[in-house]
Amino acid sequence: MAKPVKTVKERNLFDEIDLKIMLINEQIKNHRRSIEKAKRECGWNGPSAVGGVDYSKEQSKGVHIAFIDGLRMIELDERRIRELEEERKDLRKSKKRIKRIYESLAGYESQVYYYRIIRKMTQAAAADEMSISVRQFQRIESDMKEKGLI
Repeated sequence: MAKPVKTVKERNLFDEIDLKIMLINEQIKNHRRSIEKAKRECGWNGPSAVGGVDYSKEQSKGVHIAFIDGLRMIELDERRIRELEEERKDLRKSKKRIKRIYESLAGYESQVYYYRIIRKMTQAAAADEMSISVRQFQRIESDMKEKGLI
């Protein structure tokens, strides 16, 4: 007998954090490519290829950027990379904190935390999964909020 196919993907906080980190990594790569492109269009030779400017070549056709404009573009990209790296660092810290809290819980508190925080379910759906009443679920969740767990 075949298993029923889920049509709706289960929400999971950890998957969402991992996806955000992956997107940030791609944005950082794009900004680094942009820096390299700006350097090429300005005619800069990077630190590893310092050798000067060859004035004997004819001016080639294509896009050229003035030195100061290239410098501004690179500074903007570098600033954005630093911001993205900080955001990625915060996401990783959040993920570790959530895991640490979840691993420290037991019993109903563990289940409440899992369904409400990690899987992002509604109170009614989570209570149904745990086979308890919504009111009982709300009491457990309220106690957890008072303890600072949620």
